[in-house]
Amino acid sequence: MNTDLYKGVRMVLGDQDQGFTRDLSAAFFPFGLRDIAVCVDRDQIIRAVGEMVDVLVCDVHQPGVEFHALAQDIRHGRLGDNPFIVLIATALIAEEENLSRILESGVDDVVLKPLDTQNFVRRIGGFARKRKPFVVTPMYVGPSRRNGQRGDGSDETVVEVPNTFRAKVVQRQKEAEIHGQLQSGRSMLDEGRLTSGMKVIARLTRRLLDLEDNYAFAEESKRLLRTLAQKASEVEMEHRNSATTGHVALIAERIGRLSFRAESAITKPAGIEFKLLSQLSDAAMVAFTTAQRSHGTVPAIVDVVDGYLRRA
Repeated sequence: MNTDLYKGVRMVLGDQDQGFTRDLSAAFFPFGLRDIAVCVDRDQIIRAVGEMVDVLVCDVHQPGVEFHALAQDIRHGRLGDNPFIVLIATALIAEEENLSRILESGVDDVVLKPLDTQNFVRRIGGFARKRKPFVVTPMYVGPSRRNGQRGDGSDETVVEVPNTFRAKVVQRQKEAEIHGQLQSGRSMLDEGRLTSGMKVIARLTRRLLDLEDNYAFAEESKRLLRTLAQKASEVEMEHRNSATTGHVALIAERIGRLSFRAESAITKPAGIEFKLLSQLSDAAMVAFTTAQRSHGTVPAIVDVVDGYLRRA
């Protein structure tokens, strides 16, 4: 037995069942895992994951905790320093029908209670050997898990996972190295979210162009324009203060304004507005993928759109 196997690993157990947390802590103890924070409510979990954590094991029906929202906040980088944390959900066998929703929150695994603690220790160890790459979509961040519930994959971006658990257990890396990998991983996650958002915008604008030839301004067009305005607003708000992607946010904001204007029209909007939306969508993707080279051209693009909006 390697008594130092999990030395340096930090684990959080979110569960009010004292017997469960005691038995699980005892099962990890012989392998050197000493840094285990037991949390019995939402505030304690939030405080615990606000620090550097490698593994979170949480009961999906922990009182006062909306697990799906908690998991998404972690995965999207809104909570804690490690969106790539090994995240294990525990649930009663009677709740098996809820597995699909739990998995869609971005967890690495779901373990049904009651569980064998020794098997659980071995199961956790598997994540030190290998992690699935993360899929990033506008709604989902988490392990790649193809089940058809997130569409055809056209809006997905795949991100490799910086595995802090493996870094400590297998590679024995220093904290500074691990933090550097996490910083790089978070940047990839931000870029992945932006890429996915731009893919959605591009798909919506293509669909609008397909409908533009119809004589009547169909309800379907209005619905697409509302969705496009909302998505562009989300991209703009998330990236407006970014030093690396703020220029893309400028274009997204104009896409939102054009979409809102077109959707509010009583009659069918001018064809130029649909074409402008399509061109802006292409420009936003180019501005993102060419990074620094496009910063100087974005203001000119924005000026053209602003000029049209003032005249219209």
